[in-house]
Amino acid sequence: MTRVRAAAPSAFLAGAAVALAAVLALAPVVGAGGGPGPLVALGLFAVALYAAGLALPWPALLPWGLGLLAVEYLVSLELRRAPLDSGAPAYAVAFFLCAELGWLGLEARRGGRPWPRRVAGVAALALAGAVLAALLLLLAAVPLSGGPPMTAVGVAATIAVAACLAWLGRARE
Repeated sequence: MTRVRAAAPSAFLAGAAVALAAVLALAPVVGAGGGPGPLVALGLFAVALYAAGLALPWPALLPWGLGLLAVEYLVSLELRRAPLDSGAPAYAVAFFLCAELGWLGLEARRGGRPWPRRVAGVAALALAGAVLAALLLLLAAVPLSGGPPMTAVGVAATIAVAACLAWLGRARE
């Protein structure tokens, strides 16, 4: 009975993570207008690697699957010749949540429980990232000459990302 209870959160988290990975793989194909075959194949392969990493479990496959999803997104942008993608903030948040759900699923499979503080932290970080990405997208759309203000925004964004990654790294220890 305890084994069944422990498997339920793991299965839910893994299922949600794979479903989100499938959405991430489908989004660039739809954005490319139905998508060329290689784009579809790359997305399917990425989701298969990601799902295998969760099912086997083989944690080393998760970053490869996620990396291929990111490559698929970048290739779709290039195929569309998109200078700016208004859906980038949403894609980035979904990508971040997909990665976190995958790791939470692996931890739950080993008997760990998703701590409420950690779940709240991931949600807050995802929301903050979405807001920051949307603001940076708006700034990129405004015809500015760049210079010190844009450099300062870039430096602040880099520091914020590094601080968030450091916080997440410490939270995993």
